[in-house]
Amino acid sequence: MKNIVVEGCVLQLQSGNGTITISPSQTTSKVKCDNKEVYTSLKFTISNYTGGAITVAGSGNGSGEIVSSAQKVKVDGVPCFLEGDQSMTITLNGLQPSGSGTAPAIATDIVTIQFAGQSKVKGV
Repeated sequence: MKNIVVEGCVLQLQSGNGTITISPSQTTSKVKCDNKEVYTSLKFTISNYTGGAITVAGSGNGSGEIVSSAQKVKVDGVPCFLEGDQSMTITLNGLQPSGSGTAPAIATDIVTIQFAGQSKVKGV
């Protein structure tokens, strides 16, 4: 069993570095864990990304959505997010050095829920 994800969770990039912002996402006030609302949708944006072909520091940007792996636990009719759930592969656009300037670059990465934001309520 894994922890159910709530507000305050921590997302982590698998291979690059950047700033991940959860937005726009939805929570429900019907179910709370540690007085925090449970996510029913978990989307994110990435800024200041560096990794893969994107080698100009902080030039990469992208967005994506976490995919739930819960099979039995639902909130508001949708599967809960569990600690360890991941996004599909996301594409980030940025820059790489080219001659005396820069050129467009594309990298891919995956975002994982590293910490659920609580450790009392679990699901499968």
